[in-house]
Amino acid sequence: MEFGIFKEPKNIIELFTFDLSTFFYEDDYEEISCVEEGEVFMIEYEKALPWTEVGLFNSVVFRVFNDKKNIIGSNHINVRFSVEYSKNNKSYIVKLINKLYKIYGWDDENRGEWSDIDDEKIEKSELIRQWTLGEGKYIYTVHISMGNNTLLLEILFFNHLLKLIQENPL
Repeated sequence: MEFGIFKEPKNIIELFTFDLSTFFYEDDYEEISCVEEGEVFMIEYEKALPWTEVGLFNSVVFRVFNDKKNIIGSNHINVRFSVEYSKNNKSYIVKLINKLYKIYGWDDENRGEWSDIDDEKIEKSELIRQWTLGEGKYIYTVHISMGNNTLLLEILFFNHLLKLIQENPL
């Protein structure tokens, strides 16, 4: 990229100034939970971000799944951002949805930019938007939802997104 030329993001990772792929490079994250269920265990790690991302998020949680029968295989990783909803941050949520639409197009429910339906849903704390993306074995999902007045932005199968980016550099 040339200096001074704005480049439109091609995926959700490019919306953030913090490089999510470097989450584990420093020891400034904290284990917040560990759950074992059958042949799988899940560990959640949280990191405070050095600044507020997309006007909303100041921390990020990585949920790492490990299969006890396949410990050398790649781990499944989900990324989660959360923020308490207030009318003061609604404009940032609208911008985020519109930016995701610009990057990915129609969501899984064939909805585009922010609409009156989204206005109704957010006021009832029932907002849900989802994009299922990628191809073959590298499918990943960008999921936005609300419950109990908390907005969640999740990247499910984050490791698949990273693999797609590695295999298809810009």
